[in-house]
Amino acid sequence: MGDSYVMKFKTVRPTGSYQIELPEATCEQPDPNCSSYWQAGKALLLQLSSYVRIEGVQLGARDRLEERMTQQPETGKVWARKVCPSVPADQATAEFVDSSKNLWIHCYLVFTHLTIYATISGPEAEVRTSDNWAIRALRSLTLTIH
Repeated sequence: MGDSYVMKFKTVRPTGSYQIELPEATCEQPDPNCSSYWQAGKALLLQLSSYVRIEGVQLGARDRLEERMTQQPETGKVWARKVCPSVPADQATAEFVDSSKNLWIHCYLVFTHLTIYATISGPEAEVRTSDNWAIRALRSLTLTIH
């Protein structure tokens, strides 16, 4: 019988508001404004930032995404599907391919009290793999404050 490879995961809390599951070998650079995650020797990058709303009206995910799209020099394609189907948030996602053929996925997850902005970037073929570790990390997202 051959050896089977089982990927081990770790729980990471980019902020006190939520957590995600990442492969154990994932490198991280936490920052108060944006946390970055990658694997050594690979070009795929996941970046997360968030904002807790204490008062006022929360801007929706689609509005936030449309505002982001106006800042991009490339034409984007809005996704019809949710990147995180099990996460109970208002969601909007779009993708852009830059002049270096890197694919950028911009995703907003908007809860009543919290907005999470995620970007996944890297070589188009690697990012388009639907089960890449960065997409899997977003799908594992759970709130730690409600």
